[in-house]
Amino acid sequence: MKVKNIMSAPVYVVGSDETVARARNLMLRHKIGSILVVDGQTIAGIFTKSDLKTRLFEEEAAWKRRPIDQIPIKSLCSTDVITISPNASVSEAAQIMTCQKIDHLPVVDKEIMGIVSKTDIIRLVSDGGIGHEQQVSDFMCETAVTVNTNHTINHIIGEMEKNDVQKVIVMDNNAKAVGIVSLKDLSANDLIEGNGRKKEKPSKKPKVRRSSMDLPFIAEDLMTPIITVDVSASVSIAAKKIIDNEVTSLPVTRNGKIAGMISRDDIIRSISESVECDE
Repeated sequence: MKVKNIMSAPVYVVGSDETVARARNLMLRHKIGSILVVDGQTIAGIFTKSDLKTRLFEEEAAWKRRPIDQIPIKSLCSTDVITISPNASVSEAAQIMTCQKIDHLPVVDKEIMGIVSKTDIIRLVSDGGIGHEQQVSDFMCETAVTVNTNHTINHIIGEMEKNDVQKVIVMDNNAKAVGIVSLKDLSANDLIEGNGRKKEKPSKKPKVRRSSMDLPFIAEDLMTPIITVDVSASVSIAAKKIIDNEVTSLPVTRNGKIAGMISRDDIIRSISESVECDE
């Protein structure tokens, strides 16, 4: 299978002097995860949803003091853009993504033809077009970070930072997995104060502050339903669950108990060419 068979087209672009607001609005309107930044006919950079989230967590960033409709996209986009030929294999694209730790590859043959993303590859795997012979057990991470339903948001963030993960599994007092909390769940800035406490909704009428509003969010408040895959399942089954449920990773179970995690990146790695990354 070649990249040109799964790439997305057309590619949405913005000029290097256009604003972050323009790029963000295009991504939201067209439901895409990245946009190319061009200078004339030349690719000058790439801007992704991940870039925006990363920037949001930067401390004391000078650009934060300006509205995003006044910030040029060239000041925030990634400029080291790696491209791929439309005739390259899907496994080659997966290998580049794995080695370079990127999510999108512009497809170029003299001109911009399209873009291929991890989601495009995962969708191909989910349809059984590639990787169906691989098993979850061969590529899963055997470590899963857990928290209790009563752990606070600050504890959850601490566990994510300590273990360098973006998701934690929520366990009840009987050690049963009941939910999952992701970094995305914690980035709802309109819901929490800087100290992780619940915000009150503004009201024109004066009211007595309820004691419950002084309590910090806990895992039980933030978690989403848990979707798992069995350790003996094929990578294609895991990929289909990831696509159908619009998640980036799944807890893996063995005999009904949590045995690890398999992520979108693990699946990409499972179909990448068996070659070493360039140093």
